[in-house]
Amino acid sequence: MNRINWRKNEAEALNEIKGGTRLLFRFLYSPECEGSQKTIDDTFSDEKVIALIERDTAPVMINIAGNKELAKKHHVDWTPAFVIADEEGEELERFVGCLAAAEFMAQFLLSRGLADFHIERYKEAASELEELIDEFPDSELVPEAEYFLGAANFKVTGSAESLGEVCQVLTTKYPESLWTKRCSIWAHMPLHKPFVGYDQGGSAGSGAY
Repeated sequence: MNRINWRKNEAEALNEIKGGTRLLFRFLYSPECEGSQKTIDDTFSDEKVIALIERDTAPVMINIAGNKELAKKHHVDWTPAFVIADEEGEELERFVGCLAAAEFMAQFLLSRGLADFHIERYKEAASELEELIDEFPDSELVPEAEYFLGAANFKVTGSAESLGEVCQVLTTKYPESLWTKRCSIWAHMPLHKPFVGYDQGGSAGSGAY
């Protein structure tokens, strides 16, 4: 059985991703935590989970059991915790709690996509969010992925068309989602036309998504 190739320490992992497209993945756990142990035994033994983590990140395990200073350093008040960070080790996204393999992969793809969005890798973000939508269409994370897919495509093109399209998708498929409500301002945006005032911000260059 294959296993995740956990790097020896964070310095090794950061050196490995320097100048590339992969990010740092921290798994913060306690051996005394049932959720941590189930994640290690079940989720992290899944071949698809292993392949996804290794493809997109350099992973590091951090045992915080009995180490309050280490827990404080990483802002961990619940385990298991999962953090995606940039090549300087700065946190970009995090999620918590034990998840089965499919749910973990969906959450990992969302967090990876959002992490790339935060560091302005908009094309990569769009690709990861599309992968989540395509591979896990029944995931409850899809509305959020659709929302940020529209935002990422807008960042790339400067056209309101992507925002109008994602609003139509969310309104049709997920009318009760909070992400549908959040995109309601996009509903009447003109399609097939550059968005006036675009400056890589949010709506009308305002920075509001």
